Amino acid sequence: MGGTRIPLALILSALAALAAVLAGCSGDSPETPADASTPVASASAAASPDTTVEASPSASAPAASTTAAAAAMAFTDSTGTEVTLDGPPQRIISLSPGVTEILFAIGAGDRVVAADEASDYPEAALALEKLAYFEPDPEAALALDPDLVIMATNQEQQVQQFRDLGLPVFLAREPETLEGVVESVRLVGDITGRVPEAAALAGDMEQRIEMVTSAIEDIDEGPLVFFELDAGLYTAGPGTFIGGMLELLKARNVAEDAATDFPQLSSEAVIDRNPDVVLLADAEFGESLDTVAARPGWEAVAAVQQGRVYPVDPDLTNRPGPRIVEGLAAMARALYPDRFE
Repeated sequence: MGGTRIPLALILSALAALAAVLAGCSGDSPETPADASTPVASASAAASPDTTVEASPSASAPAASTTAAAAAMAFTDSTGTEVTLDGPPQRIISLSPGVTEILFAIGAGDRVVAADEASDYPEAALALEKLAYFEPDPEAALALDPDLVIMATNQEQQVQQFRDLGLPVFLAREPETLEGVVESVRLVGDITGRVPEAAALAGDMEQRIEMVTSAIEDIDEGPLVFFELDAGLYTAGPGTFIGGMLELLKARNVAEDAATDFPQLSSEAVIDRNPDVVLLADAEFGESLDTVAARPGWEAVAAVQQGRVYPVDPDLTNRPGPRIVEGLAAMARALYPDRFE
C-alpha cells in the first residue's frame, strides 16, 4: 500500500524547531535539555479540555507582559469552580510536571516558586522548592505565599484542604486527548498572561502533530498495541491522552474496552489479545524485549515473535506537556517504521 514516507531526520528537524520555540519563550529562565526520568504515577494532569476562561466584565484581556497593569481575571477549573485572580499570578506552585514544563516553555518559569517532586524538566525546575506529588502539604504551600496553586488529578481530594487555608487553587484534570494537551498550553498562557507565547507554542505543536498524522492518513487500521506503564501490566485506557495518541496513530489499543483510565491487565489477558506491538514505558526499570519474552506464555505473542517490543521515554509519552509531540513521533516510528525513515 502506498503512502507518504517522512524521513525521521525531517521530524527531528521539526522537533528541533519546537525546541527553538521553547528556548525563545524561556524569558529569564534559561533551559538546558535534560533526559529526566519521571515515575509512571507522575504522568499528571495538565488541564482538562473542558476548562474555560472567563474575563471579568470590567477586565481587559490578560496582558502578555508580566509587568503590565494587573486586571481581574476569572477562570473556571475542572471542578467547575471559578477562580478569580487580581492579575497574572507572580508566585505559582505547580503540582503537575506537565504544567511545570508548560510554564517554563512559555516564559513563566521565573514565577514558579515551587513544584511537585516529579517536576524535573527543564533543568531549572530541579532547583525549585519541592512538595510531594501524591500528598502535598498545604501548610508548606501556604508558607511559600503563592498567589496561585495549580493542582493535578491525583491531588483532587486535597483541593479543599488547600482552599480552606485561603490558597487560590486551580484544579487541572488530566487531558483525555492530545488536542486537550495543546489546549492546556493555551489555558496556562491565558492564566499567566503569556498568551502570544502560548499561542506560538501550541501552534507549533499542532504543526508537529500534523506532520506525523499526514504520513499515515491512508492507513485504515494500524497494529494492535499494548502500552506497558509498568511491569505490573498497568496500561492506558481509551479515556487518557496516551490512549488518545494511539487512536490518533490509528492503532488499536489492547485496553480499548477498559472501564478505567489506567487498568491493570492480567498476563493472560494480554497474551489472549496477542498484540502486534508492545511499547515499554518502563524500559528504564529494566524491561526489554528479552524480559518480556521471558514472561511465561509471552513467547507466543506476535510482538515478541516479530521483535516488535520497543522502549519509549515516559517523560515524553506519559507527561502532558510540550514534549508530548516528541512522544507521538517516537510512537509513530515504532508503529510504522516503513513510513518514517
